[in-house]
Amino acid sequence: AEHGVLVNAMHVGLIDSDQWVRRHAADPNAGSYEQYIAAMAAERKIPLGRIGRAEEFANMACFLASDAASYITGVSINVDGGASPVV
Repeated sequence: AEHGVLVNAMHVGLIDSDQWVRRHAADPNAGSYEQYIAAMAAERKIPLGRIGRAEEFANMACFLASDAASYITGVSINVDGGASPVV
């Protein structure tokens, strides 16, 4: 920080991606894709009740890279729908 370098960590949670689309396609008992990802969120007990979208993770990255985050450094941010609450 003393050199003007901001360093933050982002920890990704369960995010909808082609990885899950492929796994769904390979599972003959999966049902619809919406059911498949809803079941993943329920199984992992994600407090927001759903898996995230890639743009939600990207939005946090863009915020941290923007001037709006110029006073934020040394933090670890969980982008995971509340799955890893800070206690």
